[in-house]
Amino acid sequence: MDAPPGYITLYAAFFREGNLRLPMTKFTADVLANYGLHISQINAIGLPRVTHFEFICRANRVEPTFEMFNVFYTVSYTGVFYSFNSRTGGVIPCSFIPPKSLHDWK
Repeated sequence: MDAPPGYITLYAAFFREGNLRLPMTKFTADVLANYGLHISQINAIGLPRVTHFEFICRANRVEPTFEMFNVFYTVSYTGVFYSFNSRTGGVIPCSFIPPKSLHDWK
């Protein structure tokens, strides 16, 4: 979608699934700046990975940084949009068999 001059178009999924809020956090801006990306270049699954990483860090009282994010994720290009994928090798996963459901979570 084309936006008028001085504006950008963002997908609603950024706000729904990615929990993007404006103004965006310094951490999100740092990740984009360090990878040399504009928010409009990220796909709808890439942004939630950034915001979820930030939430996990803050929940554990750790200040998130680009350097930390870059240990776990790498930027990828699908031919249209950029995204962030889990980095393979060197990072030991927390769980080798991810849970399929969370029964009796209360």
